[in-house]
Amino acid sequence: MADTQTLTIQPDPAFVKSIMENGGETLKKCFQCGNCSVVCNISPDVSPFPRKEMVWAQWGLSDRLLGNADVWICHGCADCTTHCPRGARPGDVMAALRNISFRRFAGFDFMGDLLAKPSGLFLLLLVPIVWIGGMIAVASKEGFMSMKPIVFSNMMPVPAIDAVFLPAVGLAVVSALLGLSRFWRQLKENSPGLATPPGSIISAALAVIKGIAIHEKMGKCVTNSYRFSSHLMTMYGFFALMATTGLVALMYWINKLQLGSVAATPLALSHPVKILGNIGALLAVSGVTMIVARRYGQDGDKTGSLVYYDSHFIFILYGTILTGIGAETLRLLGLAAPAFGIYYVHLVLVFTLLVYAPFSKFSHLMYRFVAMTYARMGKRERPGGAG
Repeated sequence: MADTQTLTIQPDPAFVKSIMENGGETLKKCFQCGNCSVVCNISPDVSPFPRKEMVWAQWGLSDRLLGNADVWICHGCADCTTHCPRGARPGDVMAALRNISFRRFAGFDFMGDLLAKPSGLFLLLLVPIVWIGGMIAVASKEGFMSMKPIVFSNMMPVPAIDAVFLPAVGLAVVSALLGLSRFWRQLKENSPGLATPPGSIISAALAVIKGIAIHEKMGKCVTNSYRFSSHLMTMYGFFALMATTGLVALMYWINKLQLGSVAATPLALSHPVKILGNIGALLAVSGVTMIVARRYGQDGDKTGSLVYYDSHFIFILYGTILTGIGAETLRLLGLAAPAFGIYYVHLVLVFTLLVYAPFSKFSHLMYRFVAMTYARMGKRERPGGAG
């Protein structure tokens, strides 16, 4: 009699509970009809998602789900959720798996716990409130509130900003890289049919970047097709704002180190860097406003389950953009007290957005890029699809 191999599956009720607590509470309604995989416009032809992920989630097979590239190739279109005959909402389950994944890989479990529930928000905000407030008390110019014109660096000089943000952001970058390295190793073990992708990582990454730049995958969504424009505006607006911040810092240090002579802040509204920043702010606030209107409006149910991770990220990002616009507007109006106050809040929110990024939904950008690159290396996509 031929030898046979027995595969023992060990269900993990705790992992199932975790999925349900993170927005996938409907997963047990799935009866494996396969409709979700059929209607998805970006699911691969071989071992398509999210059908297999639904059955694995019902059994709590964390070893097959965490580090599975397919969980991240999914763009949360909700087409599968819309067409599910049982109301199992596969899109919500995939989103829940993503939220669990980056918490596991990023390490520092206490940070993930703080960012997973509203009760942790106070402590998360308290750190930058105290740190930035203390730096202002030490480094600000005496009487900065009454100085004309209003210059934010009189309250928080650039070296003080660097002293606060550079070490904190550096620690976040190290944490993110460690998390992504763990994720990459897991991709080799858990991604269906992709144990050893044969392709080049460089060409794959460039293809993914090209696809992201035009939101090619998201453009295939039907139920949430509106997200194409709102996410595109938010992405390019955020990149423009980040570029503006970097250019302003570079200009400061060029003048400070006497490497040349460039315009000093505050920049005139006609300065190219200021124009870039204002265009970025307009794009970002428009994009996030559209996201908020859809998420919290009458069509909110079509966008997927809304858990605290989503709300935290959306409103921290929204608050960061709005306080930046508000601070500039109040400065131009000559209203010193509210301008400096809003600027202080802006710095606190920037800290919260960037420093806690590896543990918040912001990290989706990094993990999805890595997963899509890995999948691209193994050509795991529908014919004609880009990364």
